[in-house]
Amino acid sequence: MTIGEKIRYFRLLRGYTQAELGDKLGLQADRIRQYENDVRTPKADLLKTIADSLDVDVEALSDINVKNAADIMHILFELEDKHTIDIERIDGKTAIIIDDEDTRNNILNTYLNYWYDKRQVFSLDRYYDNKDPRVIEYKSWRGRFSSNETDFEKDILQNIREVYDDELGRLSKAKTKHCETITDIINMLCKIPTELLLDIVEVSETGIYGFIFDADKLLDPDAFSADFAYLLYEKDHFLNLGIAGFPEIKYTGSALKITYYTRFGGMHIVYKMVNDWLNYSRKKDSYSVLAKKEFEKAFDEDLKFYSGATIKEMNEQ
Repeated sequence: MTIGEKIRYFRLLRGYTQAELGDKLGLQADRIRQYENDVRTPKADLLKTIADSLDVDVEALSDINVKNAADIMHILFELEDKHTIDIERIDGKTAIIIDDEDTRNNILNTYLNYWYDKRQVFSLDRYYDNKDPRVIEYKSWRGRFSSNETDFEKDILQNIREVYDDELGRLSKAKTKHCETITDIINMLCKIPTELLLDIVEVSETGIYGFIFDADKLLDPDAFSADFAYLLYEKDHFLNLGIAGFPEIKYTGSALKITYYTRFGGMHIVYKMVNDWLNYSRKKDSYSVLAKKEFEKAFDEDLKFYSGATIKEMNEQ
């Protein structure tokens, strides 16, 4: 749809006449008619005001005008290049497959699963009347998708903080010592239970590393971990040191995960050693006593080797 068609679509969804929408914007009905007929195109600031008046995100009115099947194909070709999507035949139906393991798809997969859940909630199909309250609510949700999804992620992050607020307050009040060396960071991460710390990933060729946690367990007060609280305490400290970091929510439809990303000198060392520790922790029951001793001895030696590598020095390199 064009911008004008989208304005008309959401105006009708809200039940406004052109004159009523114009009154909200301080414009004549004729101006709204010109916008809806694509005779004129509202400038960016006015488009944002129109979106606010219609209670939708400005992205919902943006000019992504798919006119025909060929346009759809070129969008899919772009997704093939940027998001490694594939095409398959499943049970006689054509299906678009998105690789869950490709970190570039984390946000897209979360969005798709979020959308899938909403479709299930509203039980929609193409034959419902557009005046059906369920259809209106669903289309309203689509119009505010970006805002709704952002609120969804903010709520998760806020709820995790609430679970750990008391412990964070205690750590701060006690002026608990912060990590000073690469070894300190490795020790901190290796103490976190493996049922919470699921994996560590490297974003190729960017120097950014992510620590993946089971968000469902982090939200559960019964699964509280003082060791994870200490990581949050350090994460806040790193931000104060100017070490960049950001969280990312991944929703798979059946599980909720959160990845805390960071980037600073020495993270490649942390990545290798924590990754080795996670693999060892999950397999050590099958190791012989001698194999366990050999791994832990080598691991401890590496820790001692990096005990002189301070975070400040490594970050300045």
